[in-house]
Amino acid sequence: MTTISMHRTVDAPRAVVWDVITDHELYGDVAPNLSSVAVVEGEGEGLIRRCVDTDGNEWTESCTHWEEGQSFAVSVHVENSVFHRRFFTRMDGEWRLSEHDDGVRMTITFDFDPRYGPLGVFISKYFEYKAPSLIESIFDDWEDEIRSRTSDDPRTDTDESHTTRGINALYR
Repeated sequence: MTTISMHRTVDAPRAVVWDVITDHELYGDVAPNLSSVAVVEGEGEGLIRRCVDTDGNEWTESCTHWEEGQSFAVSVHVENSVFHRRFFTRMDGEWRLSEHDDGVRMTITFDFDPRYGPLGVFISKYFEYKAPSLIESIFDDWEDEIRSRTSDDPRTDTDESHTTRGINALYR
């Protein structure tokens, strides 16, 4: 199993940050590897969303965990995805918020099991190399959206507004 986890802290109201990270259509706009994300059915735990990447590959994901205002997780339907089926036996993602002295921390974590036994280490290494820039881009665009949604909030119009970039944590 490989885990890739990154975080960034923003000085913004938690409710706004939650609304941004749970805006599935927005996620399709901010994730550089995706062209669209749409909710197919449901909401919260059990929600199913369809993702299309920039190469036209489509897949669905099911929400396996939803804790309002805290976190949600999805599991890719690997068996129905030509792209994911080639590389992974399992691919999961989690989006989480937590309070810190300097603001609200957004954390994105991807867990996956690569295919091909011992050769799967090359798949893991490739995604460990690619994921950080993709996740940083998501954080950058989320920050822009958070700023636009809080532009009337006086805290964002001062020099006190800030972000803290998180580290890339890779695990095996």
